[in-house]
Amino acid sequence: MSFYRNTGIVIAAGGSSTRFGGGNKLLCELCGMPVFLHGIHTLGTLVPSEHIVLAVHADFLKEFQRQVERHLPGLALRMIPGGATRTESVLRALEALPQGLEFAAVHDAARPLVTAELFCRCYDACVGHGAAIAAHRINDTVKMQAPDGLLATPPVERDLLWGIETPQMFRFPELLSVLRRALAEGRSFTDDAAALEFYTGIRAVPVENRDNNIKITRMADLRIAEASL
Repeated sequence: MSFYRNTGIVIAAGGSSTRFGGGNKLLCELCGMPVFLHGIHTLGTLVPSEHIVLAVHADFLKEFQRQVERHLPGLALRMIPGGATRTESVLRALEALPQGLEFAAVHDAARPLVTAELFCRCYDACVGHGAAIAAHRINDTVKMQAPDGLLATPPVERDLLWGIETPQMFRFPELLSVLRRALAEGRSFTDDAAALEFYTGIRAVPVENRDNNIKITRMADLRIAEASL
């Protein structure tokens, strides 16, 4: 397995868990360890630990730190309070990374099943194309709700649709630049690749993932993830 000294990893953990239905989903136990630590445990084998920055909702900083010290003692990752939006949180984390890195990956802490193999493929694709996103093909028929509340068929073939996951991989200086610009202009993006495309026209290449990389959103997702660990 490769070791990427030229890469930083942002772990986005500042969400509100509003759809989860009970507490902070990232602190829920999953096979003996909080949800947010699974991805860190996996990705922490690929980069120096000081190249990992965890952006956490300010209200939970102390508890996240306590869990890191309990389950992954000695891990030298940095932990910072997130911002008001995902864009601001990721930017803060990028600015906390060692400067001069070539690449930056952004990963959702709510995706505990990420694999080292998927990260490595995203890295290779980013080197070749400038930006890369873990993604899966859409198997279901997709409908769009029209203004009248009824469902309409979108004018796009299903074979062209992808479900977006993380990690998302970028050239570090480019992502840093566009997120600084977005924050200065008051723009927010739910997807970091969208910010890059908006400001530079650079579009990410999809890195197909056929494994379970579920994002923990609702309580039932914990059981699905547990079955895959």
